[in-house]
This record gives sequence, C-alpha cells and structure tokens, in this order.
Amino acid sequence: MISRNTLLGSFIVLGLLTMTAQAACQTKDFDGKSLSRCKVWPAFQNQAIALKSTYLADAGSDDAGMYDLDLSIVNAANAAPIATYHKPGAYNSDAIRLDDLRIDTARYRLAPDVRAFGVRSLFGHSSSALPYEKTDLTLYVREGNALRPVLEGLVVFKNNGEFMGDCSGYANQVRRTLDVAPTSHHGFADLIITTRGSKMKDVKSGGQCVSKTTDLKKTQITLTYDGEQYVVPEDFRGY
Repeated sequence: MISRNTLLGSFIVLGLLTMTAQAACQTKDFDGKSLSRCKVWPAFQNQAIALKSTYLADAGSDDAGMYDLDLSIVNAANAAPIATYHKPGAYNSDAIRLDDLRIDTARYRLAPDVRAFGVRSLFGHSSSALPYEKTDLTLYVREGNALRPVLEGLVVFKNNGEFMGDCSGYANQVRRTLDVAPTSHHGFADLIITTRGSKMKDVKSGGQCVSKTTDLKKTQITLTYDGEQYVVPEDFRGY
C-alpha cells in the first residue's frame, strides 16, 4: 500500500517540475496570430511537451491563412530540446478559424516501450445563425530525436447547426473518445473509437418555440496501425 507521505511527496515533486517547466519553456496566450504551450509529461516527469504556432496570412488576404506547428519534447529543467517536429502550414484558418491548441497527455501506451501524446486543435465559427465548433486530435510518438504523427485529423468533438428567426433550426453534436485496445497490428495497439451524438431541433409547440433533443445510438469502431499511421475513416475527419 502506498503511504500518504509517499503520495504527498509525489505531488510535490510533480508540482515543482511543473513550475520548473513553465519557467523553462514559454507559454503564450493565443492572440489570433501566435501561441505557445508547455506541459510536463506525467509519463516522464523530467520531460515536458512544448508547442508553438504562428500565423501566416494568404497573399492578399488578412482573413485567411495557415498556422505552422513547432512541437518538441524538452528537458523539464532547462527546456533543452530532446525530440522535435516542424510542420509548415499545419492548420488552415479562414471562415473556420483556429481557436486554440492543447497538449493531451492521456495514457496512450501504444506498445510496451512506446507512449504517444496528443495535440488537440480547436476550430470555431462565431455565428448565431450558423454555429460551428470542432476539435481534432493528432497523436505523436518519439523516434530518437524526432517526433512523428501516427494518428492525424480525428474529429473528437463537433457541434454545428443552422438557426433561422422563425423557429426553424437544428444543431448536431458529436463526441468521440479513444481507448487503447489489447489487440495490435504492426507492433502498435489498436485504438477503439467510441462515438456519441445528439440532434437538437427547434419546433413550435402550443404557440411557443421549444427545442427537442434526441440522443443518437452509440457506435464503436477500431482503428488499426498500418505500419506508418492509424487509418482514420474519411467521415471521422475534416469539416
């Protein structure tokens, strides 16, 4: 049995590492043009995951462009890079704009000696008539001094709809969770994707406009690794 003092000591060490990592690598709030994030990796508490993204507008347009991505695993004490990844034009941003990037350190153990981490990219469109939100998940693994994406563009959250002024409107919402399966292909564990969703519709009842929500049937699929990436169905990707 783990003692209370041992647990308290572990929390103190993790807290100190978190403060050290935050001091060592930069975190910058998103200002619409650039952002940076940094988070201690609980699986390897002497390491932190850091990312930066910067906007480059399309020629002749300030409202459409792309964000690059600089991603790295760094030493939590001094932010010295351990493994890196760079992707120019990683995210499109136009009418559907990039809102944030978040580091996901859930327990993605893909093999006995391989742990992945995630980056969640949040997009949105602020319109009362045509609301839209979406979150994509990408998983990365370390290979020597480089990082490599093994799962890209999986939509884990989506909320979209259309509303008019005469009580005619709808909204669809989808949420997906990812679990590591006991089975594997090409050396990496299979991934079980569970999808839950709902549909909301505005209807007139007794002279009033009311919203009716219907839950959709839960579904599950299994993604397998093909030796390079997990194969994501097209309808689980994109806009």
